[in-house]
Amino acid sequence: MSVLKKLNRRNILKSAIASLAGTAVIPNPLLASWKAQGETRVIVLGGDFYHNAVTQEQSWRRVLGPAGWRLMFTQDSDFITPEVLSKADLFILCRYATDTQDTNFSLGFCPDRFVEDRPAPSVFMTDDQENAIVENVKRGMGLLSIHCSIWNSKKKIFLSLLGVEKPVMHTKIQPAHIHNLNQNHPITKGINSFDTGDDEIFNAVMKPGQYELLFNTRGEEQVIDANGGWCREEGRGRIVSLLPGHTPGPYMQRPYREIMWRSAHWALKKDIPPSGHIKDKY
Repeated sequence: MSVLKKLNRRNILKSAIASLAGTAVIPNPLLASWKAQGETRVIVLGGDFYHNAVTQEQSWRRVLGPAGWRLMFTQDSDFITPEVLSKADLFILCRYATDTQDTNFSLGFCPDRFVEDRPAPSVFMTDDQENAIVENVKRGMGLLSIHCSIWNSKKKIFLSLLGVEKPVMHTKIQPAHIHNLNQNHPITKGINSFDTGDDEIFNAVMKPGQYELLFNTRGEEQVIDANGGWCREEGRGRIVSLLPGHTPGPYMQRPYREIMWRSAHWALKKDIPPSGHIKDKY
């Protein structure tokens, strides 16, 4: 094949992607691919100006990689479509919206390897995405809502899915601790209180009777005893909300990675195998 033909095909492909992107219909063969029998598909959306996408992705890959599941990561919310979620067994979400902006200071999608003029970032979460998350949890998809995802304060349906009456804004970054771990739940049974290093602490006013507390978080400099982690069920699906993780600190702690491992299995309604691969340090 000549170089000219290769270039022409490449330009045609780029033009097609750009055209489709302008209408918010972005094709992705990986996400739209056929799902193999027995495949456990995990979709992860995270990463923005304030929340390190490298830390998040590497941490989830290190924790969940040995499970043998199919892990797919994106920082662009346009890829989180109802069709994609309909094929997901587990959705891990770490993305927020401010009270005044819907773009959460994320990067706009561009297929080029080098970007000179980047498109505007996508809105998240849209009404269609909110409804798709709820509908797919009800049909049996697991949901892990991580850290800042609680700060989608305008999305009352999503917050209700989490069992939240009202999110409470985070503290300043400070030495933080996880304590009061629920010894009657498989996610936290046998795990003792531990430090997470410097982190900010979100909190939530919960709907009575709509959740089971997994642990509390507290800070050394600002006196707060927050609902740091909890779980619940909705329809045929399971939800776990874990609020630590603004900084790499919590992800570096073996007990927290153990909670991540167990939360994913519990949300998928799978038996929780031993996590001998989890190390004390990366």
